[in-house]
Amino acid sequence: MKIIAIEEHLSYPPITQQLAKYMGKDAPYMASSHVKGRPLEPDLRLFFDAGAVRIEDMDQHGIHMQILSCPVKSQLLPPEEAPSIVRETNDYFAEVVRNHPDRFGAFGLLPWSNVEEAVRETERIKELGFHGVMLMGRASAGPAFLDDHAFLPILEACNALYLPIFIHPGAPLQSVQEPYYGGLGEEVSARLSLHGWGWHNEAGIQILRTILAGRFQQLPNLQLIAGHWGEMVPFFLSRLDQSMPPVVTKLERTITETFRQHVYVTPSGMFDYPQLKFCAEVLGTDRIIHSVDCPFVSNAGAKDFIDRAPLAQEEKEKIAFRNAQRLFHL
Repeated sequence: MKIIAIEEHLSYPPITQQLAKYMGKDAPYMASSHVKGRPLEPDLRLFFDAGAVRIEDMDQHGIHMQILSCPVKSQLLPPEEAPSIVRETNDYFAEVVRNHPDRFGAFGLLPWSNVEEAVRETERIKELGFHGVMLMGRASAGPAFLDDHAFLPILEACNALYLPIFIHPGAPLQSVQEPYYGGLGEEVSARLSLHGWGWHNEAGIQILRTILAGRFQQLPNLQLIAGHWGEMVPFFLSRLDQSMPPVVTKLERTITETFRQHVYVTPSGMFDYPQLKFCAEVLGTDRIIHSVDCPFVSNAGAKDFIDRAPLAQEEKEKIAFRNAQRLFHL
C-alpha cells in the first residue's frame, strides 16, 4: 500500500535568514525550547536535503510521495520585502518537484503582508503545479486571523483556483504568551506555548474563525487542511454545535457540517489510534489524509501506523493515498 504524506517540511535557508530578525520578537519562547532529544528535534539531514538522502529515507520507511512545504512565517515579512523572497522560495520548491516529480509535490508560500501580490502568487502557484498553500500561524504579523476581511481576496483566489490552504500551527499572539504560558519555568513555558499546546490552539482558533465568519458560505470550493488531528477542533465539535447553533451563528450549516465539508485532518506524526478512531467516526475517513511532519517526526512509524490501524482495508487506503490523490488530482 502506497503512502502519500502531506505535511513534510524542507528548508530554504535564504527565506529563513531573511525572517530571522522578525522571528525573535514573534516567538521569544522559541529560543528557550532547547533540550536535546525533544520530540520535535529535526533530522537536519532531511530538513536540508531534497534529493538522494530524503528519498532513501522515504524508501526505507515505505513513503511513496511527500507533499513538501517550507515551514516559515512569510507573513512576518514587510510588504515591500515579502514578494520577491516568497517567489524565490516557490521557484526553489518548483525545481525540487521537477527533479523528482514522482516523489515530491509542494505547497506554496504567499506574501500575506502584501495582499495584491499574494493574489498574483496564487496564480503562479497554480501554474507551477503546486497542490495548495501553506500558512504557518495567523495570516498576519499582528492579531488578524485568516477570516479578516483584508485577506478575502486571497481566499477568493484560492477558491477560484481550487487551492487548499494548509493551516499549520504558529506561535500564539504575543499578548497572551506570558499570561497564558509564562511563570512555569523557562523550558516548560516554552513547550506549553509552542508544540505542547499554544500553537495548536492558535491554529484551531483560526479554523473556527474562518467557519464562523461565513467564509465557506461565500466560497464553496475553499478547502482547509489541519494537522495534528484537526488542531483540537474535532474533539469539541459537538460542544460548539450545542453552544452556537445556526440560529446563533446565522450560518446555513452547523459548525460540524461545515467542518466535515471543508476541512481535512492529518495525524502530523501523532500516531495514536484513539485519535484516529475518533476522527474516523466524527468526520469520516474521506476527510483524513496521512502525514508524518517529517523531519520533526521520523518516517519510521508512518507505514506501520496505517498497516495496523483498526480499520477496513478500503478505509486504510483512503487515508494512506486515495484521499490525497482525489484532493490534489494526483
